[in-house]
Amino acid sequence: MAGTSWAKAAKSAGGAGRSAIAIVVKVAAQQTSANAIVIAPVAARSADLRTMEPSTLSLMPRRNWIPLLAQVLIGSAGLVASGCAADAHLQRHEFTRLCMGVQTRVVIYATDGATASSGAVAAFDVIARLDAVMSDYRWDSELNRLNASAGGPALPVSDEMLAALSAAQDVAEATDGAFDITIGPLVALWRQARAGGELPSEPARTAALRLVDWRKLIVDQQQGSARLEAEGMKIDLGGIGKAFAAQRAVERLKSRGMERCLVALAGDIVVGEAPPASSGWRIQVGPEASSAGAKALVLRNAAVSTSGAAEQFIEIGGVRHSHIVDPRTGLGVTSGHTATVIAPRGELADALATAASILGPGAGDDWLRRFPGARVIWH
Repeated sequence: MAGTSWAKAAKSAGGAGRSAIAIVVKVAAQQTSANAIVIAPVAARSADLRTMEPSTLSLMPRRNWIPLLAQVLIGSAGLVASGCAADAHLQRHEFTRLCMGVQTRVVIYATDGATASSGAVAAFDVIARLDAVMSDYRWDSELNRLNASAGGPALPVSDEMLAALSAAQDVAEATDGAFDITIGPLVALWRQARAGGELPSEPARTAALRLVDWRKLIVDQQQGSARLEAEGMKIDLGGIGKAFAAQRAVERLKSRGMERCLVALAGDIVVGEAPPASSGWRIQVGPEASSAGAKALVLRNAAVSTSGAAEQFIEIGGVRHSHIVDPRTGLGVTSGHTATVIAPRGELADALATAASILGPGAGDDWLRRFPGARVIWH
């Protein structure tokens, strides 16, 4: 089966100039490594987006969330000597849909199209349901109801919310708050700053920082409840939500007997068992497909997420600030480091990648050792 070439790239906003890079999907030629999907930067003028051939598909980024300018190659990682005879009947099926504001891809190996389609519907349903739970853009989401109760008594939460909050708190504790989902007030402040092209005022930043403290989010596993201790505190699940949804979608597919699958929400990727006749899903990260510095990963039943200052930024006073907000300073991260994290679960990979991009390589990896199976690759 022919592979698919994906172009992911970024838009920078700084000073008076703006540049755009197209996000395009196109079918590639037949190749030995079947199912290969390449995501690579392709420069284009904005007019190019209006003159795409019918065979291409324009993907719109999440609420101006511009994906990392990096190449990711996903495919089968070589033939293995033996395999289940039933695997010979499995065919690759791919489905795409806009979920959680980003282009979402579901890849399933199944015996027929009807089976794969039913699995994809189930996977997308999981993601849509979790969006209703974790979105801070939907006024009626479970997250916004929890935020509205800040300063009051504990609120019962769903199993999904409880799992996401618990995972986030584990990473917050391990990183001493470098990853902190109570960052909501700072995220709101930084959105305003980016829109206005100037840093938040010192009084506003100081006031928002007082409301950010992961230790004041009380998650009660026994009671199935959560409480924000101070009025005005707000949870933001942007650093964990998409990969959490991808993980749950893969689990749904596995429960339906479709274990050889992949779910990707933008750059957050979760994979199940390896494709037929292969040792795993081959994911290559690096600036260019032919770059000697590109790193190839072979994954099965794992997750990978990438986070860094290259994804989206604004220059203020000659300093480049990332869209990733440091909860310790209230400002966008200014380092140029990008981190790719491989972990056993999606929500863990996503949260750890965010934490790593804030801490930087100089912080060492003692904090990462608390999570067996997790490792970081710096770009």
